[in-house]
Amino acid sequence: MNKLNVAVIGMGVMGQSHARIYAELPHVNLVAVYDINQEHAENMAKQFQTTAVHDLEELLKDENVHAVSICTSDDQHFEVACKACDYHKHILIEKPLADNVEDAQGIIDKVKETGVKMMVGHTLRWDPRYYHAKQAVAAGKIGEPVHLHSRRNNSYQNGRRLKGRTSVVMFLGVHDLDAIEWITGDKIVEVSAVEVRKRLKEFDTADAIITTLKFESGTIGSYETSWVLPDNHVELDAKLDITGTDGVVNIDILDQSIRVFEKDHKITFPDTMYGVDLYGTQTGIMKEELSTFVNNVLNDKDFPISVEEALRAVKVVRSIEQSLETGQPVKVN
Repeated sequence: MNKLNVAVIGMGVMGQSHARIYAELPHVNLVAVYDINQEHAENMAKQFQTTAVHDLEELLKDENVHAVSICTSDDQHFEVACKACDYHKHILIEKPLADNVEDAQGIIDKVKETGVKMMVGHTLRWDPRYYHAKQAVAAGKIGEPVHLHSRRNNSYQNGRRLKGRTSVVMFLGVHDLDAIEWITGDKIVEVSAVEVRKRLKEFDTADAIITTLKFESGTIGSYETSWVLPDNHVELDAKLDITGTDGVVNIDILDQSIRVFEKDHKITFPDTMYGVDLYGTQTGIMKEELSTFVNNVLNDKDFPISVEEALRAVKVVRSIEQSLETGQPVKVN
């Protein structure tokens, strides 16, 4: 197989990003897109010069489709992924694997039963900053981790857009909780969380959650996540600090190292890493992620993140949600 024929399921923000990248990758044919909004699917198909399919079953039955990107809302992942497995399509599924542990485990069982290859889009695995942190810790450059702090704070507009369909820790936190265990090589064994509800009370969801983490090795840490940054701030404020016995790793993602001062005193911080339009082609972290999926399917290689690691991230998130519900520390199973 010289080229991978891929279809994108769900044409929201992430689906459109996947479709554009596939349309530009040399070893991919973007053969179809699907969205429950048929008019939107038609418009996207025209934009990416492909075909809109209006019946999901029909798309998955098509033997010309080798693989799918699942970019639907989290609560639809289980049904769509299981159907894709039934038709033996390889799968790239956006994080989180599912919005609950039972569905996440069910998807993994189906993947193993049918023998398809599946990669979960935990983007930080392809972020050079987090990758370098992983290499530094693994090489012993900071000694043994003693304590750490991580955060991922996002805009109020994102919080409003999701309208309480998921928790902030499932939507954002799943990124960092996976990355923390991946970088340190350590397991989170207990969590204790508190939350605040002010700006998003109308959607019955937390503005921010702060969690204390205990690790198998004895390392301790804290994790902060929110989606209520004001409009006059940045879109994303993310950080990871790991203090070891011999050194420190610091990642700070705030202003992308470029500021644009616009009229009316507005300051913008253009994205330089995630999805950058460079001379008419999209480059950056998302392109690297999708390229890995395509190349590893074509060459029958393992992915940088296993399905079990993606499930583990959902389990840690669910433990944090249980801690919020009970007001008590929760052991991570």
